[in-house]
Amino acid sequence: MPLFLLGQIAGLIGFLCLSILIFSGDTARYFDRFFGMDKIIKFQRKFALFTALFVLAHPLFFMLGRKKILPFLIPDFSRLPLTLGIIALYIFIAIMIASAFYKRISYAVWQYLHVITYALFWFSLYHAVNLGSDSAYWPMKTAYLILTGAVAAGLVYRAVYKLKQRRAGKFYVANVKQENQDVFTLTLKPEKKFNFKAGQFCFLRLKQAKLYARHPFTIASSPAEDELRFVIKIQGRFTKALKNLKAGEEVIVDGPFGIFTVNDQAKDLVLIAGGVGIAPFLSMLRNGLIEKTNRNIVLLYGAKTEAELIYRTELESLKNSRFKKVFVISDQTAASAECENGYINQEIIKKYISNLNNSLFYVCGPELMKTSLKEILADLKVSRKNIISEDFFW
Repeated sequence: MPLFLLGQIAGLIGFLCLSILIFSGDTARYFDRFFGMDKIIKFQRKFALFTALFVLAHPLFFMLGRKKILPFLIPDFSRLPLTLGIIALYIFIAIMIASAFYKRISYAVWQYLHVITYALFWFSLYHAVNLGSDSAYWPMKTAYLILTGAVAAGLVYRAVYKLKQRRAGKFYVANVKQENQDVFTLTLKPEKKFNFKAGQFCFLRLKQAKLYARHPFTIASSPAEDELRFVIKIQGRFTKALKNLKAGEEVIVDGPFGIFTVNDQAKDLVLIAGGVGIAPFLSMLRNGLIEKTNRNIVLLYGAKTEAELIYRTELESLKNSRFKKVFVISDQTAASAECENGYINQEIIKKYISNLNNSLFYVCGPELMKTSLKEILADLKVSRKNIISEDFFW
């Protein structure tokens, strides 16, 4: 009996988690405005593993209790509720495996897999309602109705979003400009006006063989511009393919996403960039960030060499008594008066930031840099709520 009880509990928790997982996936674009797409994707990946523990434990406890394996693994269509539960288990395992290798799965196949996810939910629901011993009680009925309504609402939202995305128009390459040996700017021309906030990003996708996965890139242009610009570092097959695009070729754009935007109008701003992490700050500065505020703004921009400082000439042209820019060079002795040698550390931050407690710190750059700066700022007693960063991974 204890094993049967554990199996029931695992099944209930597994179904609840599965419902949340499907709902959060379908409504991720809506909740992006509150939590940020990067955090939602991280949550989904971790929560999927958590869900898998209960989904797999559900039949395992029954196998141990009955001391039989095959009845819980081989469908018997004379017992439809159990059969659909077994099929749902196999669908769940297949989707988990596919998710682990999503970069090798075409976008079309991935869409079909998402449709199968709904079959997974309905099979699981039928299995739970018709085989679960507690399904007749009104609290369980209410829970099943709420979860079904949530998944249905998520499905409707996803379908409406897809329709809006198709009507948003296509995006074509205007030009590709090499900025230095490893970085280029991709400029896209949208068919219709593309609305976004400075600091947001988009997912880009190509219709090319074996380049299936979408990849996130921050918009570097101002929301007032007619074109979209992305500052991209060459570091894989996808970015190489982007660099070799010709004018007029189509790029599929999904977005905008992210909450790496300036909303607070009172605190001073400290913009800390590393490499192509300068992109969101270019968008903010090009959007009149300096002219629209009366607060102090400091840009700390780190790179290995002065040659790797992207758009340096444009940044140097920004003259304002409230705006200070500092270039931090790590792998050579800087010749310019506006440059510091080494890395962005406690000393440099304390040297240029006069009011740590009344400043918002926006950090964008390589993962090691972001991790290091979060630790440095924590040591300086900067509140976590005043440190804003975006975690790109794909």
